[in-house]
Amino acid sequence: MPEATNYGIQQSGGVSQVGNQAVGSGAYASGGSLWAAAPPGVDATALVRQLLEVLDRHRGELSEPARVTAAQLRAELTRPDAEPGRVTGLLQRLAVVAAPVTPVATAVGELLRLAQAL
Repeated sequence: MPEATNYGIQQSGGVSQVGNQAVGSGAYASGGSLWAAAPPGVDATALVRQLLEVLDRHRGELSEPARVTAAQLRAELTRPDAEPGRVTGLLQRLAVVAAPVTPVATAVGELLRLAQAL
């Protein structure tokens, strides 16, 4: 009997909370606006601007992997259709590679907390 190809998701027990999800060959999922759901009183645009300013100010202190990740993040954040999952992934990577530069790590952490809360 030939083995069936399964492009589905199997889960046994537990709890699953899924936002956007795509399954199968060529599948693609995309969410809505990255910052549309920011909590009241949180200025997501100001946090992004602050992070970009901190990255510029401390560029010389960052390692090459941190500079590359920061450039990728900047490119994604300036797109009108920024992908939330990609931004979160880049923030997570930048949090690791830029950890030695405290002002950058702090700014990344603040934005990462917001992105993960959304």
